[in-house]
Amino acid sequence: MNGTELLAAYKQSGSEDAFSQLVRRYTNLVYSIAKRRVSNGPLAEEVTQSVFTRLAAAAPKVRGDAELVAWLHRTTVHVAIDVWRSETRRRTREQHAAVMEPVPAESTPLWAEIAPNLDESLNQLSAADRHAVLLRFFDQKPMRDIGRILGVSEDAAKMRVSRAIDRLRTQLAGRGVTCTAVALGMVLAERSIEAAPSHLVASLRSIKLPASAGAAGIAGILSALLHTSRSKVITGVVALCVGIGVIALFRSTEASPRNDTIKPKAIDSPYVLLRPSGARVLVNRPAANLPAVETTGTVRLRLRVVDAETELGLAGAKVKAVYFYAGGVGEGHELMTDEYGNAAVPESDKPANHGMNLFVSAEGYVPKSMQFNRSDAEYTMRLDRGLTVSGTVVDEQGQSVEGVKIQVQTPAVQGNGPDSVDLQTSAVFSDSDGRWLCTFIPGVIEEIRFVLTRDDYAVTLPVVPVGKVDLRNLVLVIDRGFTVTGRVTDLEGQPIAGAAVKELNNTGYRRQSTLTYADGTFALQGLLSEYEFYRQRPNEANANGTLRIRGMAGIGEPHGVRVLVQADGFAPQTPTVQLLEPTNVVNFTLAQGNIFRGRVLDQAGNPIPDAVVRTDTDNQGLDKFKWQTRTDAEGRFEWDSAPAEPVLFWFEADGYNWLRDVPLVADGSVHEIKLAQKTTE
Repeated sequence: MNGTELLAAYKQSGSEDAFSQLVRRYTNLVYSIAKRRVSNGPLAEEVTQSVFTRLAAAAPKVRGDAELVAWLHRTTVHVAIDVWRSETRRRTREQHAAVMEPVPAESTPLWAEIAPNLDESLNQLSAADRHAVLLRFFDQKPMRDIGRILGVSEDAAKMRVSRAIDRLRTQLAGRGVTCTAVALGMVLAERSIEAAPSHLVASLRSIKLPASAGAAGIAGILSALLHTSRSKVITGVVALCVGIGVIALFRSTEASPRNDTIKPKAIDSPYVLLRPSGARVLVNRPAANLPAVETTGTVRLRLRVVDAETELGLAGAKVKAVYFYAGGVGEGHELMTDEYGNAAVPESDKPANHGMNLFVSAEGYVPKSMQFNRSDAEYTMRLDRGLTVSGTVVDEQGQSVEGVKIQVQTPAVQGNGPDSVDLQTSAVFSDSDGRWLCTFIPGVIEEIRFVLTRDDYAVTLPVVPVGKVDLRNLVLVIDRGFTVTGRVTDLEGQPIAGAAVKELNNTGYRRQSTLTYADGTFALQGLLSEYEFYRQRPNEANANGTLRIRGMAGIGEPHGVRVLVQADGFAPQTPTVQLLEPTNVVNFTLAQGNIFRGRVLDQAGNPIPDAVVRTDTDNQGLDKFKWQTRTDAEGRFEWDSAPAEPVLFWFEADGYNWLRDVPLVADGSVHEIKLAQKTTE
């Protein structure tokens, strides 16, 4: 059984064996974190005992081993802070100084720098990055198990851990600890977990857990821990706090229900509602398992995700529900189906009835999406099994390339209902050896159109014919592309720092971009010249016979690349740069920006506050300048970095009809824009 299953067994039946196994599995982890925090062995033991007291008294609700390890890490840090504060208040100033003295110098100097800063830096990471680091180095899971826990492939798990280490390195650097990602990974693997003293493990395992989870049972747990304590004063304080918290918890469950709760009706399978924060709330549960649970919020849609062939529910399918409001602002909810394939999609936070976009994916299945504007209370989405495709990504010299984002263009394959195949939210990344694996390819297509993107590399579009090559050993070549370097200055020749230099195109793929340094210099890499037509390059074979699949090639005269040069307070430019050499040098001079002013009013001339004003796309589908603001209380807006040329604008506000494709010039005058109120039918 994994950690989550052991915790569930303890919560459901009070199993002493399950709790004992949890202690054996996680004592070293908790003790190591505590030791780093308090730099004192006996105090670290007190912290460890208190953490397991809390685990026994109020076991957390977690959805997997990643969340369990994260809870243990977070709780240990908090308890260590409490214990240390209690200790410093108790001791005299001389004793305080003695305890605060650092632990003996580590054999690894780098670890001596990392240890005091590690846990704070971990807490600054996103939940996904923190879970990856904790599972790999604190819970010491192999990559295969990490992938299973996180619901991704082993290769994807490696990539997640690698990226998380790099972000952790950045956090440590902000605290004065500098090292490479490789060095950080090595020292974490070697020193992040320290064996707890044998007597501590024995004392924790000897705790006699009560058969019930009542207050008397918890008191027994606390008493058992107090008898095994080295510093009874500190443990008593912590235990008393835990006991008070538990009593409060029991009392809180007896409180009257809130007015905004939903009382779910009896059904045959459970539904799960996940808040945007990731909290998991039971909406419905079969009477045979657990009583119905009330929860706050409103359910918009009860979604069931099933295997299209067997009609069996798909557990662990990822569901993204997105609502869009004025100005392109979105409200997102990320859910996961339960063991029956069910999920409850929450209603929008806005009172208005906004449309909803659903994106559904599951490992080994073809993802789908739909625009849900229906009034249906329930919907079943059927996913087809996907085709497994794998291989490596190399550069033009045949060297493997790490961190390449590999997407697949959505083919013209429609579903049987309002939902349809949609691959835009599905992607995999190449690992340190360039390897990748994806399992979501539709099995009915004749060719796979890949999209390869990576910073400083050109967007590359290889096309793979299905049935004519080995889909388990593809070698995709990503193009390096061209580079444009130069300097951005003002009219007086002074450098402009922080100016954006961006690739401009309407292909829908990632555009390369960079910022100028303090001296105004920049380097924009991974560019491709535009052509009138494109064709697929012929496949190539290495000396060993391995087939290399290249991207599209331009036909005819190259048109160069269009770039945007933009900085606050300056008028932007959109020149076309000819790519004549692998590296091309071009300098840009920006003039003072033009002032674009206006007011947004209703038909009666009253100001509309908080209206959205933004640039709009042209007839080529390109929004060159990408500027946006909101009106003030008087309906006014201003942009001091507008170009001299006419620009298309888009105006919208809640409760009004939007107005698009409005050509206006930043001539200093105040443009008045009037919006009509929406009519109710």
